[in-house]
Amino acid sequence: MKALNKIRSSIGGENVEADTARAVPPETKVSIVRVKPQPPKHKVISYGVRKLVDGDVPEPYRFQYLPDPEMPEDLHPGVIPTFFSAGVPVDREVVDDQGIERVRQDMIYFHTREGDTGPEYQVVYTQQDENGGETPAHSMVLEWTNDVDAIWVEALQQLEDHAGLSEDALAFLDADPLWLFGIADAATQRALEKTAVVPMLRCMGQRPILDEWFAYLNADEKGDNNYRWVIESFAECELPEPWTSFKGVGSVVCYLNNETNETTWKHPFYDYFAQLLSHCRRSTPEEHIKLRINRVLWSYEAESQTDVQAQMPLVSPKYVKVLGEILDCNMIEEPFMVRTLKTFLKAFSQMYHDGELDTQEVTFCLDIVKNERAKNSVAKQLSLEDAATDNDVGGSGQMYCIECFHNEGNVAHLYCPECGDCLCMSCFERLHAKGNRAAHEPNHFIPCVMCKTMPAKLQCTYTRGKYCTDCYYRKHAKTLPKFLDLKPLKIDYKRSAKLEREEKARKEGAPVESGMTIVDPEAKDTFSKPAPLETTLGEKWHAFYDLRGVKYYYNFETQESMRRPQDELILYQAPEDASKAAERKEVLQKLALSKEPRLMPQWEEGKEQDRGANATSH
Repeated sequence: MKALNKIRSSIGGENVEADTARAVPPETKVSIVRVKPQPPKHKVISYGVRKLVDGDVPEPYRFQYLPDPEMPEDLHPGVIPTFFSAGVPVDREVVDDQGIERVRQDMIYFHTREGDTGPEYQVVYTQQDENGGETPAHSMVLEWTNDVDAIWVEALQQLEDHAGLSEDALAFLDADPLWLFGIADAATQRALEKTAVVPMLRCMGQRPILDEWFAYLNADEKGDNNYRWVIESFAECELPEPWTSFKGVGSVVCYLNNETNETTWKHPFYDYFAQLLSHCRRSTPEEHIKLRINRVLWSYEAESQTDVQAQMPLVSPKYVKVLGEILDCNMIEEPFMVRTLKTFLKAFSQMYHDGELDTQEVTFCLDIVKNERAKNSVAKQLSLEDAATDNDVGGSGQMYCIECFHNEGNVAHLYCPECGDCLCMSCFERLHAKGNRAAHEPNHFIPCVMCKTMPAKLQCTYTRGKYCTDCYYRKHAKTLPKFLDLKPLKIDYKRSAKLEREEKARKEGAPVESGMTIVDPEAKDTFSKPAPLETTLGEKWHAFYDLRGVKYYYNFETQESMRRPQDELILYQAPEDASKAAERKEVLQKLALSKEPRLMPQWEEGKEQDRGANATSH
């Protein structure tokens, strides 16, 4: 510092240090609000909030006022709040249709907000139509400004010229607006000081909206959007006994203890939800999900114990939707996730009863959700032909009997749809000799017309021949006309003739032939008809069970539920002609038992004509 003073002295002289030692800050004038000796009539709509910068109120928001006009020296400090709203009633004289003068009362509103350099003000006055019309007779909306005196002088001028107010009303309005509308009032200032210590829930309507609950917990709607469920739970929480709530002065929700007659702005559960929100902000995403799942399971058990009549299973549309929101799954856009979420509910319930949920399990569930989305994305990109090939029996290679594969390695001759196994002839006859399996109808494999070894998987739509996958694509497809876009038909060995007959009988209303009586748990002791096990309702309808074990279907998009699918919702295929079906069945049976090359009837007829022509020529 001495070296710096020497440099100053050498440059500017000996008195530079004294002249530039310290700059005196300019004095800020704090306005004084004059109180008019008349009874106040203001009605506070909203107290607003105090503007704070580094924990202190800026100077433009400060003023001084006289709580008692008889003591002019007793000045009290005051603060101009932001988002303050209040109204003052004014009387105006009107003449009705009969020529009688009447007095009508209107409201003048005064609002504040935060500006660039300080508080800004607005004055609004609306005069209703005397005939009850929607268009007001007179309307005054003064734009926002930071000069409170100028806007109030302009408002008084317009009210005097156009509003038709009485002389007494104009004389009453001729006062400082900060006092007139209740800002320079001891009750308002005490309420503002209280908001700095006690949280305050504002209610501008009949009930507090979600934005007001966000402000009550000092939460940001965008920054704390992931923790929105905390604020929603706080808003839906019922007050415990003996607390009740009411809307007090300044649109502030007050809570009353009916036993002690204590009134406070603080919700009885405010500390709990404030700590819960703080914990969610500090936790990792996995810990946050774990907390939400624990709360859902705890709420389910609590609701089941308190309201037995409204009890529902845990695996229900309500809790599947809740778990989908927790794991960020949209049931409408991602209906394939419903089955996975139902499995998660069962697993989480078991973990909850055995002990505490593990965070690692939550990580596994997030990975499963990611994998399910990837699988669905890949499945959508696959063509129908690729999907059909993937679902084929045995793929594109040779098929062996599952019973004697490890011992003898026999080639399979047939496929049993009911058993879902490939078997050779001897193993099928041995396993299906008696019991319920005796009624099983197998599908015999058709040998490839070219290699005579591999089972045929594809049928050519041009020659009607049946080929294995290798023979068709490597040999036969090269002989087909290039100008035709020919695609083979897949031979489906998984189709069950028995199930097709039963399904057809159900459609026609005929009795279903069955070798045994199947007792469906849904048909026992229920008040509704049993729902079919499989329907063609589509992927948007999902099956659930109620407490009685009765199956029902639910649509997350339309939020509809039904016990039994209606006939108009099920899109059945058009039934084929009975004679053609019988003919086709007879041909397939002959083809399955015949050792000759497999040819379709049309191809066989042409071949017989060729044989007849050759015989005639000879």
